[in-house]
Parts: sequence; C-alpha cells; structure tokens
Amino acid sequence: MKKVSLLLVLVFAAITMSAQESGFSTKPGRMSTFADNGFWDNWFIGVGAGANFVLGDNNGDADFLNRLTVAPTIQIGKWYNPFIGGRLKFQGGSLHNFINNANSMIHSKYVAGELDFLWNVSNYLGNYNENRFYSFIPYLGVGFGYGWDYKLHDKKYQGKQRNFTINGGIINKFRLSNRVALDIDLSAMLLKESFNGAGSNTYDGLVGASASLVFKLGKGDFSEALLRDQGQIDDLNNQINRLRQELQAEKNKPAREVVKEVEKIVYRDSDKKEGTFISNVVFFRLGSAVIDKNQEVSIFNTAKYLQDNSSKKVKIVGYADKKTGTAPFNLKLSEKRAKNVANALINKYNIASNRVTVEWKGDTEQPYAENAWNRVAIFFAE
Repeated sequence: MKKVSLLLVLVFAAITMSAQESGFSTKPGRMSTFADNGFWDNWFIGVGAGANFVLGDNNGDADFLNRLTVAPTIQIGKWYNPFIGGRLKFQGGSLHNFINNANSMIHSKYVAGELDFLWNVSNYLGNYNENRFYSFIPYLGVGFGYGWDYKLHDKKYQGKQRNFTINGGIINKFRLSNRVALDIDLSAMLLKESFNGAGSNTYDGLVGASASLVFKLGKGDFSEALLRDQGQIDDLNNQINRLRQELQAEKNKPAREVVKEVEKIVYRDSDKKEGTFISNVVFFRLGSAVIDKNQEVSIFNTAKYLQDNSSKKVKIVGYADKKTGTAPFNLKLSEKRAKNVANALINKYNIASNRVTVEWKGDTEQPYAENAWNRVAIFFAE
C-alpha cells in the first residue's frame, strides 16, 4: 500500500508545473512563460484629463492657445500577461478647427471611443518587475468618433458627423503604489477632415496629452511559470518505473503465509539516548524560493528532531545553482530560500526562533556536483 501511495505522489509531481513568487521574472518577459491569468485578474480602470488640438490645413496659422481644448478621459482594460494588454478608452469635449487662413474658427463638440492594443516594452525587453517605477508602453487601436453642434461665428455650421478613427500613442507609466499608477498618455487620432468641419475627404489629426490615475482591480501581478528541471523529471520518471516494476513483481508472487517472530525488548534507563540528527534538505525549482509540498517532509523531520531534543539547535543554509542567474540575484534567491524554510519551521511547528539560524551562500558554494541539486536549503545540527 505504501508503494502504491508513493507511486501516486511521484506521478503527480512529475506532471505538475509550479509558479515562482509573483511580481517578477528571472528572465526577460519575451523569454519567460507566465502562469495562466484568471478572467478577473489584472484589470485596471483610470480617469484623467488632458488637452488636445487639431492638426488641420489652416490650424498652424492660428494662435496655439486658441487651438487647445480640454478633454476628460476614462479607460478600462486588462493585462493578459506582463507585456500584452488591451483597453477601451473614451474621451470627449470640444474641438477647434480653423478655415479661411485661420481667420474663422469652427467650434464643435465630440465624444470618441477606441479599442487599443497595449505593448509594455519595458517588461518585454527587460525582466518583468511589478515594482518598476517607470514603464514605456506604446499602443495602437481603432475607434469611432461622434461630432455635433458645429458652429461658425456662433451659427450652426453643419450636421452631425460620424467617423471611424485610427489611434496610437505612448503611455508613460509611473508607479505610485502597489495599486495606483500615474499614466502620461501622448496620443494621436487620425480622422476624416469632415469631422472637424471641413468638406474634403482628406484626413486630419487630433493630437493630445493627458494625465490619468490608474487603479488595479483584482489580482494585480503575474507569476512566472516554471517547469520542473529536466534532471528532476528524469529522476522522478526513473523512480516511477522502478516502483512499477516492484509492484508488478509483488503481484506475481504466489500467496504465502507470513509468520512473524516477536522478540521481547526491555529498555533500561542507560539505553536512553538523544535522537540522532540526519541532515535534511529542501530542494527548490529553478528561480524559485517557494517550498513545494513534496519537500515539506524534510521540515517536518527537522521539527520532530528539535521537539524531541529541546537542547538542540539547527542552522539553515540556502544555496543557488551556479549555471543560472547572476551572482547578485542568486545571493538574494538563496537568502529567500533559507528564510522561507526557517519561517516554516518556526511558524508551522512552533520552534523557538532562537533555536534556528540562517545563512545564505548564493552560488559561491556548490554542495553538490549535480547542478540542479544546488537549488537547495540544507539543515545542519548545532
């Protein structure tokens, strides 16, 4: 029965995928695989205001301040991974367009909506880091504009206008907190000249700049998905095959009566000895400091030793493998590994913190010849 249970555990472990601590990636975003994003995760909503002006045939001759109009904006969107997202953006207000060598101004009102494709270049070219202060995010989109109340010299000028638009721009995102960011959006909208009150079929541009406060909704970050190291997968598969062979061999054995010989053992006080500590290890996945379920038995065994031997202490030393990551990253990663194991020992099994010390070596020391085995935290008795 024990072999059957162990076989099931190993099969489950061999096919699972883990996610490292959320909020960062160990490699640039374009080279990383991220855990699936739930429907309600990583949404955002923003409100703000800005100023825009029309790029028309005669507008360049007009006073610049007369060309500017205020445009409130609202947006809602979702990030599908750390570098690809989509949003709906709405804006509206009034427009100033000029004709007759900028001697006459057409005043109109409008609302416009657009569907944008967002590309976070910072997370795509660099490592994904949720705590990054500045992100560079260009976008492209399509939309629809509706204009009305066209007036020239305070007289009705033309009827309502409807126009499909092509949109683009750059979002400069500044992180203010875990949930709030400031977006400086430099935008451009391409639309037919008739939308601005002129009669030709050429195109004008609507250029703007706005500032918005953007709020994260739901789960606000991503986790890099990390497949088990191939060496670990091969080792698990070998164990699975061996256990299957042993189980099959036991099934093929003829049934026989088993007689157990019982030996009476008498313990004397002089026989009592303190438990012997066998060094336990907690292995981690590539780039991760998360303790897998199948590694918790090592923490349990160490806690049992400390509970049975009240005068004993342990030291936990964290390591990282030398063949992946930079030295500073590996040092920080080994520190997290050692501290996560220590916290589990202290908080889950009520071991006094003064009986547990931690150290971390990064990749400066490699306790094992097998590279993948050095993604580890090791217990040492003191």
